[in-house]
Amino acid sequence: KEMALLLDTNLNAINVGAFNDGETSVKVEDRVRGKDVFLVCSTTSTDAVMQLLLTVSALQRSSAKRICVVIPYYGYSRQDRRTMDKREPIAAADMAKMLEEMGVDSVICVDLHNPLVKGFFSPIVPVDHLMPGPVAAAYFYEELFTGDEEDMDKSDQQPKEDPKITIVAAHENQVFRANGFRSALKKLSGSSDIRVALVSTSTDVNVHNKTKTSTVVGDVEGRKCIIVDDIINTGSTLKGAIDAVHKSGASEVYAWATHGVFHNPENNAPEMFQEIEGLKYMLISNSVTNNRDLPPKIRTLSIAPLLSEAVVRSLHSESIMTMLDVNKPKSRTLSK
Repeated sequence: KEMALLLDTNLNAINVGAFNDGETSVKVEDRVRGKDVFLVCSTTSTDAVMQLLLTVSALQRSSAKRICVVIPYYGYSRQDRRTMDKREPIAAADMAKMLEEMGVDSVICVDLHNPLVKGFFSPIVPVDHLMPGPVAAAYFYEELFTGDEEDMDKSDQQPKEDPKITIVAAHENQVFRANGFRSALKKLSGSSDIRVALVSTSTDVNVHNKTKTSTVVGDVEGRKCIIVDDIINTGSTLKGAIDAVHKSGASEVYAWATHGVFHNPENNAPEMFQEIEGLKYMLISNSVTNNRDLPPKIRTLSIAPLLSEAVVRSLHSESIMTMLDVNKPKSRTLSK
């Protein structure tokens, strides 16, 4: 709905439900013959996957000109390889295969767990991979660099000193996201004192038990730290990173994760993060719909403007790669 409002258009009518026997029911109410269709769906569950696939089928059978699937959260993306000595699927690749077989023409994804998942699609199905890190960096820039300006004494003519910031990768695989976040924040703030650190986790195994040890590599003492991750579900990895950074002497600890997968009611991760004393707050995007009240320490950042701009650029065959340059965006609509 937010995307439709930003694009100055109406949502198409579609009825999605289930028959009495549990089978998925999909009915597209509006005419789509000869039209470009953008279908937005996060694959957070088996039901969501089936609804997406059958909706693509319905659009194909209704003679849609082009079908672009916008997937804010690409479910099964963490199953991107086979583990040694285990008989298991590569579910991320299987998801791509199913979407292709149903007739998808192009895909827009947001912060894939592994960017190489794009390669699971064939060359005839282009995939645009959006990284919302710069959007989150702009949020933290407003909070940490300009947030206190209104409270400053107007008679104080001394220039405000930039805060000392360290961007911390939650684990080794998040270093490239932390570097991208740092680059965006440096460009926004102009500060030269923004550093990168990481939390390295090692597992010690003995006869009696298995323990994990987290070590902070980099300078965090006396600095405001923003821990970067991509997906939070149980939150155990991020909690370990927050504790390690806090114990290493960080003055303030924040966190940013693109996907907060808290939609299952039995998931108590939000309440766990609320109780972490060393955490100021965590920022997540709305890539996953969480139909629950999140505690105060968990804030939500809308990526609807990001997705809306990507849709417009896709419709007009314009570059999507350059859209996250840190510039003031122009107001645009779907009309050609």
